[in-house]
Amino acid sequence: MNSGNSPGPECIFSRRTFLKNAAVASCGIALGGFDGFGASHPSAAALETAVTDLPAGAAPPALQFRHFPSRLHAFVWRNWPLVPIARIAQVVGARTSDLERMGRAMGLGKPPRITNDQQARSYITVIKRNWHLLPYNQLVALLGWTPAQLVYTLREDDFLFVKLGNLKPACQPLRYEMPGPEALRREQEIASVVRETFPAGACQSNEPLFGFVSELSHQRAACVSNNAGHDLRFCYSYFALYGDPLLDTKADPYPDGYLARLAELGVNGVWLQAVLYKLAPFPWQPGLSSNFQRRLSNLNRLVTRSARFGIKIFLYLNEPRAMPLGFFDNHVELKGASEGDHAALCTSVPEVQRYLIDSIERISTAVPGLGGFFTITASENFTNCWSHGGGAQCPRCSKRSAAEVIAEVNSLILEGIRAAKTAARLIAWDWGWD
Repeated sequence: MNSGNSPGPECIFSRRTFLKNAAVASCGIALGGFDGFGASHPSAAALETAVTDLPAGAAPPALQFRHFPSRLHAFVWRNWPLVPIARIAQVVGARTSDLERMGRAMGLGKPPRITNDQQARSYITVIKRNWHLLPYNQLVALLGWTPAQLVYTLREDDFLFVKLGNLKPACQPLRYEMPGPEALRREQEIASVVRETFPAGACQSNEPLFGFVSELSHQRAACVSNNAGHDLRFCYSYFALYGDPLLDTKADPYPDGYLARLAELGVNGVWLQAVLYKLAPFPWQPGLSSNFQRRLSNLNRLVTRSARFGIKIFLYLNEPRAMPLGFFDNHVELKGASEGDHAALCTSVPEVQRYLIDSIERISTAVPGLGGFFTITASENFTNCWSHGGGAQCPRCSKRSAAEVIAEVNSLILEGIRAAKTAARLIAWDWGWD
């Protein structure tokens, strides 16, 4: 037990205390995401990905949810405000009426109406809430995705799998079973606490989930630009979806109203996460670059629109992206240091260097108004051979210092910018450098 006032890793909450602290989180908070939950679109080649290709890591036993009558009850509780009840039921082989009865019995009230936009923005929360509850095949079904979409999201959505501990807990399939007498009694106990704590209803709110997005996107007549004459002042959107924003344009990361508000605050630059092979041809596996022209066209439109507010668009790069080990079966000459089931595209190889230069030149030429790029070359994403300190594994980079390799990556990107002869800037962030 933790003897202090704040809960530590071994702190035990009473069931009543847990419910009072958790109910608001269950019914009101979601974080940002095809029909169903939004995420990046995989290439045609990637659609062959199977559930067995999803990362598992150490795969320890899943956490238990003893504060609920059963794992099924925890599943219903956690997904009630985020996933349509029909899909929740489908995933566990239940009738919708069975799970609606269960949710109402725990005091959750009528299943809420969940819009497509709300689903698109809550996919990370859905993944997190079910990480210890569902095996991958049921998690994919709950999201309404393909395995390839989840593979991409776990790796490329700001290294989500790292944030989830580099592991997927081992979960048994979850199936509907009619609750027994003890479970029914516990349902009523939970409902009693919910009614006491939330007299107006556990899932009642004065504004809809993600209502702030509409508020921030609304262009106020009083907005006056205040960003002229400054050096770069840039930021990231408060509500952008991280995965593939230049293809999934339904959830605009920078609507006009939001750009106007930022300009009023003196912001003159904003950024988007980018994956290079999605914006330029990937010479060794062209299918990965499917729709790159469409992304560039959408980027051009965003750049033109943001310029009306005195704001430049920058692309955030962690490049070159590491590739699955299987990729190198046919491209062994490109293989650098390895980490887990991926290996670096070695940036000491001339072909990889040319890929970086040509890709940046193509993007800069296609979008001449682009503000520029900023790079992180030693982030949680595994990129160049020295990005995680393992360059000694590489037969080429082992003969070079980490500083030399990392500086060269930034120099290659700068060379691509200069080849395009635009005013784009390069910002090299020293995050993770030793």
